[in-house]
Amino acid sequence: MAKGYDLIIVGAGPGGSVAAKTAAESGLKTLLLERSRVPGEKNVSGFGLTSKAYRDFPWLHQMELPSMRVGRKCVAHILSPPPELAERICLYSGTSRRISYQEGKEFFTVMMLRREFDEYLARQAVAAGAELRTLSLVTGLVRERGKVCGVRLEGGEEFRSPVVIGADGVLSTVARHSGLREKWRPEEVVSVCCIDFSASRERLDCVIDDATFHGFFGPGIGGNYFMCMAEGVHLGGPGVGNSLISRLKRRRIKPAKELLDTIKAPSTLNLLKAVDAVPREWQAHLLPWLDRMPTNIFGAGVMLIGDAAGLPEPIWAEGVWQAMYSGRLAAEAAKEVIDEGDTSFSSMQRYLDRLEDSPVGRDFIGGVQMRNLFELLGDPRVLGELTEMMVDLFVAMFMNGQEVHAEAMSRLLPILAENLPALLEVGRVYTPVLMEMYSQSLRDKLRLLKSVGAILSGMTSDLDQVDGDGT
Repeated sequence: MAKGYDLIIVGAGPGGSVAAKTAAESGLKTLLLERSRVPGEKNVSGFGLTSKAYRDFPWLHQMELPSMRVGRKCVAHILSPPPELAERICLYSGTSRRISYQEGKEFFTVMMLRREFDEYLARQAVAAGAELRTLSLVTGLVRERGKVCGVRLEGGEEFRSPVVIGADGVLSTVARHSGLREKWRPEEVVSVCCIDFSASRERLDCVIDDATFHGFFGPGIGGNYFMCMAEGVHLGGPGVGNSLISRLKRRRIKPAKELLDTIKAPSTLNLLKAVDAVPREWQAHLLPWLDRMPTNIFGAGVMLIGDAAGLPEPIWAEGVWQAMYSGRLAAEAAKEVIDEGDTSFSSMQRYLDRLEDSPVGRDFIGGVQMRNLFELLGDPRVLGELTEMMVDLFVAMFMNGQEVHAEAMSRLLPILAENLPALLEVGRVYTPVLMEMYSQSLRDKLRLLKSVGAILSGMTSDLDQVDGDGT
């Protein structure tokens, strides 16, 4: 006889473990299934956990992992076109005081190894009361009366529950067997290549310190990124940038070859040498990458979260925080529908509604328009002009020791005028984003006014009733 649970979660990545922790803390008998021997086993490389994860999950402040390095500064290296890839300008920045929450004012990201992070989250889920079962490959779902009500493992073993959450990644078995999605279309995924290096902690402390993220961009290249952990370096790209450029420019690319080519940039090579970096892993994987919030992420008795749902944000394909946030929302929705005894499609709709209204859903606002920004990266002329404009402005304003300072400063307006066509290209992208953002804000205010109007109307009716009773 199949063993029964309140909730079954397939996949013990960040989203699955947060869902299991949330569900167990709410009193649900929760089973967390993981196909590997330990959560995070397949992940060797590093990643950056953004400050908003610490805002939304305060218990993360207690986390201490050997690979962690806090990133309080970011560096953008703007390069000349290939094959030289010489550095034309470097932008070095701390966090902005305009960020709306305290953690975001203090740091950008915390860099760490995924395997350590995944294991930590799974331990938190188990400590909360969830049951973790590893080496458990889900190959099918159990259905009754049109609803998902359990899972079937390789070998035929079954487990039953009124709700199943699919947290099983880009190639989600739960999505496929639930009928929510057969597979991603080619334009809905992106290939990402990366190389992981071991590095000297002493050299990283000296050379990198807390400037843990370096991005390398330039005309005619998709760019790559350089992330630093306590004793390692993660070098990734140009999969996201160049895949989008390829999509816009209708040409094919080879992400692996282009990553290896961009590593040859002198500024990248110098950083790797400075920290005594030694390659230890090559990795390539797929990510779902949509420009609009997906809606086919729930059904009767089933929900999808994280990569399984297609939730990586539409610009850089960040996905860990999205998985965690959607995991918590899904677990909260599961608790409600189970307590109500209604796991129908209409009842499960609340998960999508809340996700669309959440920061995860709002991150898709302007996704279509913002992606057009990458069209500039695919146009060497425009990005080349913008790069040289930044160099000219910076030198004229701050670094000109070769000429009379007043004469150099007098060039500011002519420099901007000369580059007006390129600036208009940026405006062409930026203006529609602002319009969509403000239109969304206006819709929110109108909904609030309607709610206030309904309340006032109700109060008026009550007063009229009182007056009528009095007469």
